[in-house]
Amino acid sequence: MVATPDWLAIVDDEISLRLSPSVLAQIDLDTQGLATNDDRHAIIYKVNSQKLLQVLASSVGMASLRQGAIVIWTYYNDNIGNSSQVSESPILRTLISIDGDLSQKVCQDILKHPQSDRILKAHSFLVGQISRQFVTAIADYIEEKLRPFAIAIISFVTTVTWYEPLQNINKRFDLSANLIAPLANQRWLIAIAAPITVLMVWGIYANLNLKLPTLPRNSQKIFTKLLKLLERQISQVLAIAVVLTLFLGWVAIQVAIPIDNHWNNLIITIQSYLELYLPIAIVSLRKSIVSGLGPIFLRYPFFVKLIFGRFIR
Repeated sequence: MVATPDWLAIVDDEISLRLSPSVLAQIDLDTQGLATNDDRHAIIYKVNSQKLLQVLASSVGMASLRQGAIVIWTYYNDNIGNSSQVSESPILRTLISIDGDLSQKVCQDILKHPQSDRILKAHSFLVGQISRQFVTAIADYIEEKLRPFAIAIISFVTTVTWYEPLQNINKRFDLSANLIAPLANQRWLIAIAAPITVLMVWGIYANLNLKLPTLPRNSQKIFTKLLKLLERQISQVLAIAVVLTLFLGWVAIQVAIPIDNHWNNLIITIQSYLELYLPIAIVSLRKSIVSGLGPIFLRYPFFVKLIFGRFIR
């Protein structure tokens, strides 16, 4: 992945691609090996997510006067050495509707150009690069807005599931009763207070436009590696298995036909161990859940307006 190149720009909520022989050569160089690898859909040219969201908001009528489609203009200039000869007439116009339909208009003269195949191929590749990033931009935006609520939920679940084990540790090591006595019968009060405190602190920082203090660099590396480990596919599969097992165990005990005490006690024991992993499972599944919301919001324009109408103008 590389930073947004200077020939790819967003102006007035429209995307502009200015191609030239050197740009085509650079695209060929950057995409070498993609056809033989499983990474064909990799994002090579990263576009600013906030600007993409602005374009998306414009396409649904939430910003500027344009609405109905995402507009991509493509220009081509053979004489890159002389800026005065740069063509201001587009050779391609691509419209991507909010429901995924795509339409294009091509300048007839470009079809006779000796580099027409390379130009059209590069244009199609770049349109694919941009369109895939709309989904990730929505996912990143939703994750940013839901982050305080995710932290609040994790704090609530952690308090509920780890309260008794911590008490048992205190009893096993015979720690001072003064450390745990004030909290002995306040499990649910603490569980409710934890997410409320998280949301209050987050709200204060957001409304005052302050930044949360940054962790030391070494700590950041540790947490980044830990988060990547938790977001790996095997970790997500394990998290799904834990959540399903807990749910099925609850159904078996509460809803299903009564079972004998032996199986009932076995299920309760399994649940008591799996519940400790539940907060970690939520962290593993958080990004997958948010990423899955992106295509849903793109498929239904109403949700896009509902989400962006409040935050983007």
